[in-house]
Amino acid sequence: MTNQTLPQNQNPRKAEAEKLLEEANKQLGEALKAYQQALDVYEDIGEDTVATLISYVISQSKIVTVTSIDESGDSKIKLTAASGIIANSSQVNGPKRKKTKKVSI
Repeated sequence: MTNQTLPQNQNPRKAEAEKLLEEANKQLGEALKAYQQALDVYEDIGEDTVATLISYVISQSKIVTVTSIDESGDSKIKLTAASGIIANSSQVNGPKRKKTKKVSI
């Protein structure tokens, strides 16, 4: 999640903004990992409503990256689903079904 290297004559405020954007993306990645861990726990304890809400939050998260600079010096951006940065993003589509336990009588 790194921004493309920009020309030396770039506006200092723009360089500051891109540095802040890179840091925000990094923090978002860490937050999404924590959301994923919380999701796993809520699913394990059967809290499907909370798990579904967390899945939704993860699925709506976006990483913003500067992909290039056009001739006028304006940044071109790309939105990427941040769920791709978590290890097990298959759960982003919704929580797992409850595991049923076999009971012997």
